[in-house]
Amino acid sequence: MQNLSLQEIFINNLKFYRKKNGFSQEALSEKLGKGTNYINKIESHASFPTIQVIEEIADIFKIKASQLFEEEKSPKNIIKSDRDKFIEDVTATLYKKLSDDMRNILEKI
Repeated sequence: MQNLSLQEIFINNLKFYRKKNGFSQEALSEKLGKGTNYINKIESHASFPTIQVIEEIADIFKIKASQLFEEEKSPKNIIKSDRDKFIEDVTATLYKKLSDDMRNILEKI
C-alpha cells in the first residue's frame, strides 16, 4: 500500500466528499465565499486551506474536520464500507421477501 502524505489524503477526501455532496469545484468555492478557482487550486496542490476553511468545508459536508485527514476515511475505504452496507441491506431485504413468499406458498398447499 502506498503511503500518502497528509496533504494527499486531505485532497483525496476533499474530492470524494465534494463529489458525494454534488458540488463542482466552483460551487464549493463560492459556498466558501472564495474565488471560483479556490478548490481547484487546493485539489491541484497549488494551495492549501487554513484550519478555519477546513472547518467550514467539514461543516458544509456535515462531517468532522478530522475526517478530511483520516486515511481510513479515504474514498476507497468509504466506498468499500458503503458497498458492504448495501450488500447487507439487499441480502436482508431478499431474505425477508423470500421468507414471505415461501410462507405464502406453503400456506396455499
